[in-house]
Amino acid sequence: MSITITTEGKEFRDKILSTPGAERIMNCYQCGTCTSDCPVAKRVEEFRPRKLARLVMYGQEERLMEGDLLYLCAGCYTCYEHCPQEVHVSEIVSALRKYSLNNGHLLPTFKALMNGMAEMGYIYEIDEFENEMREDDDLPSAPVPDTEGVEAIMRSTGFLDKVEASKR
Repeated sequence: MSITITTEGKEFRDKILSTPGAERIMNCYQCGTCTSDCPVAKRVEEFRPRKLARLVMYGQEERLMEGDLLYLCAGCYTCYEHCPQEVHVSEIVSALRKYSLNNGHLLPTFKALMNGMAEMGYIYEIDEFENEMREDDDLPSAPVPDTEGVEAIMRSTGFLDKVEASKR
C-alpha cells in the first residue's frame, strides 16, 4: 500500500516544516522512542507523538485538525529528550496549534476557554465557593482581574478575532 500526498498536503507539510523547531520532522523514522516515555501516551491510548509526526510528514491536515490530539500534548519535551533524531515533537505540536488558530480549526472547548479568559480574566469563573476554599487554606481571595485590559490585549494582538472566527 502506498500513500500519495496531494499538492495541498505538501503545502501543509511545508508550512509546518518552515516553523522553527519543526524543521527536523522528516528525520523521524518512526522508532517509537518518543511515545514510549510520553506521560500523555501512557494514559491516553490515542495519543502517540510519532503518529503526529507521521501525519505531518504525509500532509494529513484534515486528520490533524479534526480531533483533539493537538491539545493533549503537555509540552513537557520528554519526546525530544528521548528522540535519537532530535525531532522536536513538542515544537511541532506548537506549530500545529498555531496553524489551527490561524486557520479556524480550534476545538470548541479551547474556544470557550479563551472566550472565558476575555470575559472574566480567568478560563473559568471564580465564585464564592472557590474563595471560601481558598480562605479555608489560609489563602487570600482570588484577585479580580482587569477584564477590560485582558480583552484589550487579546483583541489588539488579533488573538481574540482568530478565536471568534474559528469554524468549529
